[in-house]
Amino acid sequence: MVNPAYRLMLGMIVILSGIGLRSAQAQYNTGTPAQPGTMFTSAPYQPQYSPEQNYGTDPEYYQSMDQYASGYNRGSYYGAGDQSEMITRVLPVDRGWAYDHPADGFFKNIVSNSWMRVEYLLWKSPPGNQLVGAPITATSDPRQPFTAFDTSGGATLSTKVADLSTIGREGSNGIRGTFGIDFNNGSIETSFFGMDSDVSSVSYGAAELLGANFGQTNQITITTLLDGQINDIRRNFNQKYAIQYQSSAWGAQSNYVINTERLFFRTYYGAGGLQIRPLVGFRYLKIGEEMIIQGSFENLDATPPIPLFETTVNSATSNKLYVPQAGIRMEFVHPWFTISAEPKVGFGVNNYNGSVLTNQFLGATDPIHVTQISNTRFAPTFEFGVNARIHLSENFTFNVGYNFLWANHIARPGSTTFYNVSSSNLTDGVSLRAQDSLESYKLHGLVIGGEIRLP
Repeated sequence: MVNPAYRLMLGMIVILSGIGLRSAQAQYNTGTPAQPGTMFTSAPYQPQYSPEQNYGTDPEYYQSMDQYASGYNRGSYYGAGDQSEMITRVLPVDRGWAYDHPADGFFKNIVSNSWMRVEYLLWKSPPGNQLVGAPITATSDPRQPFTAFDTSGGATLSTKVADLSTIGREGSNGIRGTFGIDFNNGSIETSFFGMDSDVSSVSYGAAELLGANFGQTNQITITTLLDGQINDIRRNFNQKYAIQYQSSAWGAQSNYVINTERLFFRTYYGAGGLQIRPLVGFRYLKIGEEMIIQGSFENLDATPPIPLFETTVNSATSNKLYVPQAGIRMEFVHPWFTISAEPKVGFGVNNYNGSVLTNQFLGATDPIHVTQISNTRFAPTFEFGVNARIHLSENFTFNVGYNFLWANHIARPGSTTFYNVSSSNLTDGVSLRAQDSLESYKLHGLVIGGEIRLP
C-alpha cells in the first residue's frame, strides 16, 4: 500500500512542473503567433483598437472603466507587436472603515430609524389653597378677618391668616428632549425634562394693614396649636408679612413601546388609521420646594414696649421618586397629521426629606431652631398626555399638546411644617417643627415642539 505522503509529494511535483512550463513560454515568446494547439490564442494588433470589455452592473459601486482610459492608443504607448488579450477588473472605491461589514449595516439601520424631539414646556405646580397656620376656634375659615388681641390694651384689632392660593399660578419655562429608535418589534424611547425654578410670592406691607376702616386688617397672623390642641396662640405681624415660594422639578424616563399585531386593532407602526400599542418603562422624578415666611412686629405703646423684631420661617423639602410604569399609546395616523393620547400608571417609592427653620418666632429672644425628617414611602404616579402632530415634511413634524403629571405621598413645605408650640417653653423653646406629613403633587401645562426623523 502506497504511503499517502508519497501521493501528496507526487501531486505537488506535477503542479509545479505545469507552472514552470507556462512561465517558460511567457519568458521566451519571440512575438511569433502561437500555432494551433498551443496554450494561448493571440489577438492580432489593430490600430486604435481596444479589446471588448464587459462590465457587470453588480456590484453597483464599481466605477466605470472609462475613467481609467482603457481605450488608449496602444501603439503610441507600447509600440507595435502582438499582444495577448488582458482581463481587467476595477476595484471599488474605498467607502471607509467597516464598509460592507455587518456592523456598518447595523449602525446604518439604527440611524435611519432614529428620531429626536425637542419641546418647550410651560408647566406649573401650584401648592393649592393651603392655610399658612393652624385651625382656630373663633371661625371655621381663618382666611376671613377675625378679632385679634391688642397688646397695648387699646382698640379692637382685626387679623387674618394668609394662604397659598395665589402661589404658582403663572408657571415656569422648561424643556424636554426625547430620542427614539424604531425596531420591527417596538420602539425604545428615552426622554429628559427640566423646569426652571418657579418663584412666586404674596406680601403685605403697611399700605395693606390699615385696619377695618379701610376694608383691611391691622395684622397678618400665623396661628398655632398648643401642645397639639386648638388654641388662641398666634404670631402677629403688623409691619410687613411676605411668603416666597420656590418650586423646581426635573426627571427622566425610558419606555419600550411594543408593536402588537393583535390587541384591540392591528397596530403596525407607520400604517394609517387607529393604532393602540402598550408600553412599559421606568421613571425618575426629582421634586424640590422651599417656602420662606418673613414678617415683622412692633408695638412701642405696649407695656413694656415691644421693639421691632423680624421672624423667619424656612421650610424646605426634597423628593426622589423611582417608579416602574406601564401605559397605552393610542394614535390616529393620517398622512397629514397624527393625534395621540397616552396614559401611564406607575407604582414606585419616594425617598424624601424635609426641614423647618425658625428664627425669633416666639419673640426677639427666641434663637434659631432647626428640625428635620427623612423617610421612604410608597408613591404612585399617573401621567396623561395628549398631542397633535402636523407632518410638515417627510422628516420634520410640528407638535403641540398638553401634559398632566400627578404623584402622591410627596413631602411639601406647607404640610411638612407643624404649626405648634409647647406650653413648657413659650419664650425660646422649639416652636414650629418638621413633621412626617405627605400630600399630592400636580405638574401640568402646555407642550410645543418639533420632531426630526433622521434620513
